[in-house]
Amino acid sequence: MDDTEQIERLYTPGEVADYLGIERQTVTKYARLLEQNGYNFLKDEKGNRNYTDSNIMMFKELIKQRNRPGIALETAAKSIVAIYESKSVFPTDTLIPSDITRLEQATADRLDQQDKTMEKQSELIRVLLERLDEKSKYEEERDKRFNERLDKIVAEVSASVIKQLDQKENQLLLTAKEEVEITKKEVASAKEEIEAIKAEKKASSLDFSESEEEALTRSFSMP
Repeated sequence: MDDTEQIERLYTPGEVADYLGIERQTVTKYARLLEQNGYNFLKDEKGNRNYTDSNIMMFKELIKQRNRPGIALETAAKSIVAIYESKSVFPTDTLIPSDITRLEQATADRLDQQDKTMEKQSELIRVLLERLDEKSKYEEERDKRFNERLDKIVAEVSASVIKQLDQKENQLLLTAKEEVEITKKEVASAKEEIEAIKAEKKASSLDFSESEEEALTRSFSMP
């Protein structure tokens, strides 16, 4: 570590205010006044001021000069900027080498953290995509099993209906055959009855003729 980094330490506005016993807004007011007179404070990547031990001494001197009779704050600021710029071993750039190194490291750390975050997000997205794919496959397989089951049920119901229709048709045919057989028997029975009646009538007619013939014969043979 070089002498610059050993001597110079960066302070926040709040730390400077606490050290000097003034308000934080006053620190900002003094810093702006010094900047208006040509002084450049150290700033981070966001443009926020960081103060060194030298800056604290400048503020102390400014407060001291402000309390002197007849000294305007603007005049005190100009003289202080001139004195400290001539004595300063640091460049007037807004960032010293040690601060640049620290910011570069902070930026690298932030980028590394972002890379890790993006890697985690990518892994999360990959897991989510895998789950979605598994869910899609599961739903596809479920729909396939449902359709197969539905087809099986439809086939079973269709077969049952067809069987019932066949049984009903067979029953109707059997009933029709039975009725035809009954009708045939009834017709045959009716024919037998008719033939019997005819035979009976014929026999009755023959008996009548024979009786008449005997009566005539007897009448002719009488004296």
